[in-house]
Amino acid sequence: MKLVSVEKLVPGLVVSENIYTIDDRLVLAKGTVLDEKDILRIKSHSLYNIFVEDDKPASPDTKKEVSPDSLLSYSEKLKNSEGFLKFKQDIEEKAKKMEETFKMIVNDSAPLDIDKLTEPVYHLFVEAGGTSGVFDMLHNLRDNSDAVYMHSLNVSLISNTLATWMKLSEENIQVATAGGLLHDIGKMLMSPEIVNKKAPLTEYEERAMRDHVTKGYELIKDQDIDQRIKNCVLMHHEFRDGSGYPLHVKGDQIDTIVSIVSVANIYDEMTSRRSYRAPICPFAVIAQFEEEGIEKFVPDVIMTFLRNISNTFIANRVMLNSGQTGEIIFVNPDHLSRPIVKCGENYVDLSVSKNLSIVAVI
Repeated sequence: MKLVSVEKLVPGLVVSENIYTIDDRLVLAKGTVLDEKDILRIKSHSLYNIFVEDDKPASPDTKKEVSPDSLLSYSEKLKNSEGFLKFKQDIEEKAKKMEETFKMIVNDSAPLDIDKLTEPVYHLFVEAGGTSGVFDMLHNLRDNSDAVYMHSLNVSLISNTLATWMKLSEENIQVATAGGLLHDIGKMLMSPEIVNKKAPLTEYEERAMRDHVTKGYELIKDQDIDQRIKNCVLMHHEFRDGSGYPLHVKGDQIDTIVSIVSVANIYDEMTSRRSYRAPICPFAVIAQFEEEGIEKFVPDVIMTFLRNISNTFIANRVMLNSGQTGEIIFVNPDHLSRPIVKCGENYVDLSVSKNLSIVAVI
């Protein structure tokens, strides 16, 4: 194992220790055989040195197989990795167990034990490799079931990650994690025909669905848990401009923890596949957050989320509305939804080329 300058990295070197950013986000996992895109990803995070197995490139037969026409994208490599397959299996199993637990809480046959309830979330967080790793995993699980339980785990993981990015206390991180996990528990009391409908809800059904926040709050309001967790259940559809529901509260009536869960809920809902629509491109969601986020969410919450979520896509392959494909090489700090994309030998700055936009991460 040797310490090598990032400027001297070449394809074929094998990473000997997990590579993290200065704020503890996973960049690449131990054992990765570097290619040009991996090196670009490392350099984009302003790292100076990394540990590799040897200062000589690995022989060709140690590299992952690639298609004859092109190298696998970062997403494709991740989906083929042992770590991703293990995470996918674990989160699906934990979603099934979460369903059983929620049903027992609703039927009053099990206590609402926050520590026990959130334990699987922390296990998944560690298994994913920390904050950046969580989004790498979730971004590539978007074809999964849209069941309440999977969504609840996703929102809890995102809430935990966002609270960690904000450098909140351990207590507040746990409250955000629990709030994200329980936010939709009221859907357990809704009509299954509405909750499980395989088509967009009608206006009447949409109004009925809104009752899940008050039903959920009624279910847990007398439990001996942090009031902010109860607020997450009742208020995760409230916005600081008063446009949310059910109370139409404004401004500081919405606390930081509720705002964290609201952002996590919307991001997961929009970027996940639903039975009646494909996933919405994350950059379209980021653009929407950039446009109206300051008015709707606690400013520190939305700004922290936007700065960090955009950087999780560095070195990912994307498709533009022109049909071109390329890798994200730089995130514009003033235009987070419009990064610089390298398409072949050309560099496309989306903050300048206003007629172009990212339509998919591939």
